[in-house]
Amino acid sequence: MNQLILFLIVFASPWLHPFHVSVIELDYDEKGKALQLSERVFLDDLEEAINKNYKVRIDITYPANKAKRDSLIEDYILKNLRVKVDGKLKTGSYLGHEIEQDALWCYIEYYGVRKVHEIALTNTLFFDMFDDQNNLVHATYKGQTISKRLLKTVPEKVFVFDASKK
Repeated sequence: MNQLILFLIVFASPWLHPFHVSVIELDYDEKGKALQLSERVFLDDLEEAINKNYKVRIDITYPANKAKRDSLIEDYILKNLRVKVDGKLKTGSYLGHEIEQDALWCYIEYYGVRKVHEIALTNTLFFDMFDDQNNLVHATYKGQTISKRLLKTVPEKVFVFDASKK
């Protein structure tokens, strides 16, 4: 019995991760007048969340139906993100995703952003799944980068950019 536990610890550990985290890179595209959001999540966390929330059994890496998988990913991601620019709620356009080893990058764009003083970002991704979930956000506007951590107890943070810089 002890050998079985040791075997599982040694051989299963590369596929497990001891923490639950997502990372958002939010950048302002001045030429396109848009906020570009990239979010990196662990594949196994996303798969577990989609399977639970949509009552399906889907393999994200090798789906039987790619269109259904893509639709579920888009819906889950967009349901858990909210972006306000200077107090106005923005609607995100899901551009797609790509798989990178044990993670998935999602890409969303928020159009019609002429200038930014304040961004309020809410990210509740995986809070229904993991009490220890951390959602990190790095927001950049005209060379100013502000980083914050969102938790289940504090799912929204406000990023205020100094208009006098750049």
